Amino acid sequence: MILRFSQVKPLILFFALILVSIPVSSRAQSGDSKAERVGQKYIDIPTELNKGTAGSLKKYVSKLLGEKYVSAGKLYAAPFEGLEDKFYISVTREKAIPIIAGGVSSYAGNEEGLAAALYDGSIRLWSNYLCKEVKLPSGKGAKLVAYAPESPVLAATDSDGDNLFIYDLKTCTRIPGDIPIEHGPVKMMAISRTGDWLGLIDSFNTLLCGPSSGPLKEVSMLEGTPLFIGYTPGQGILVVVEASGKIVLWGMKNLSSINSDEAPGGPFTSVRMSGYVVCLRRDDGKEIYWDLRKRSLVKKSDAIKESPAWVYEKDGALVYSTGVDRWKVAEHFGMPMFIVSYSAKEKLIRVRDLDSKTRYYSTLDGKEFSEIKTSDWKLVSPKNGIYKASKKSFRFFDSVCQKGIQRLYCRYIDGKGFYLWWRQAVDVADLNPHPMELPIRECILADQPAVWTPLIQGEIW
Repeated sequence: MILRFSQVKPLILFFALILVSIPVSSRAQSGDSKAERVGQKYIDIPTELNKGTAGSLKKYVSKLLGEKYVSAGKLYAAPFEGLEDKFYISVTREKAIPIIAGGVSSYAGNEEGLAAALYDGSIRLWSNYLCKEVKLPSGKGAKLVAYAPESPVLAATDSDGDNLFIYDLKTCTRIPGDIPIEHGPVKMMAISRTGDWLGLIDSFNTLLCGPSSGPLKEVSMLEGTPLFIGYTPGQGILVVVEASGKIVLWGMKNLSSINSDEAPGGPFTSVRMSGYVVCLRRDDGKEIYWDLRKRSLVKKSDAIKESPAWVYEKDGALVYSTGVDRWKVAEHFGMPMFIVSYSAKEKLIRVRDLDSKTRYYSTLDGKEFSEIKTSDWKLVSPKNGIYKASKKSFRFFDSVCQKGIQRLYCRYIDGKGFYLWWRQAVDVADLNPHPMELPIRECILADQPAVWTPLIQGEIW
């Protein structure tokens, strides 16, 4: 009912196989897994998001990250003896942006509570309630979803957009009775954090508000193009923003306008709101920030302090930006192999590298050199990782650490990342001269030391 006014694995697979094949070792290590490991923060949700992030979303994102990324501490985990020559790994650093859901038509909320409407007619949920998913009764795809963190109520429309379906998240069931939309489809809608109030804009640019269970009442006919509708974090003040920059606040108890302002710099093409700050974006990419409490423009730095946007839509998928670099791992089977040749005429070392690329290095300074055509290449065999030519010694990788009889080696390739592998050593030792660091060679001269790069969060390289 609507009353008229006029009337929301590679390496890990390897470890899984180890756990299955050697259960005794697995049980022995299980007790240690409860303690936080070095580098664990590269797998888990960043510490800045631990506060306020919905538990179910935190758990889900951690699972996604664990499938694709590896902790810095695990880079030092030696394989079981006898398996050293079976594989090696390469790791690169990248911004971790796991895909939360695909086939998303719209979403509502943020990391504190999130709902995604999918084309298959389902609504996925990450909140403090046990309800994980609801289905639309029409059998059609879901189009819009209205949800706010902490709200026990969710509203959604199907692909037709002319009926509103309301769900109780405490019981994970649909509330009987639908709210018909006379002038569908719904353009946009929002629900308050308490779940008490619902607002929407229909195809006629009519603003309708009221209790989330209905009925909704027409309170205004918008003159401009609506870009945004949403509720403030409090009990429920509805915010409506038009392309011109006009911002109107509506009180829900008496369904009347509280105030109206016009942000300068329009027209605008998109709007988002974080806390009490509205961000208006122009077609040229310029953004301005409007504080609803101050009723004035604020600096971007002040606006960002409100709440960063960790969740957003990208190419039809809902993604979660962790805001930090993480180690992405790839496994390569077999032994790492270098094919090295020497040209006395050109004073060059040629190597077929671990990434299957051919590189050239000067024997004078050991630096990488451009390719030169010559026919006097002669193969060079290594001894303990050292290649000798032109009365000089060269090396492409360095020893990182040793655990017992196993030693870890590393080769860094610019633009490709670190390549790591284990080999059995001659003597038993426990060595780690550069804890949580990996070597980068600026030249291949064996007498020149590598530069050791820290693995801790906040590194720059």
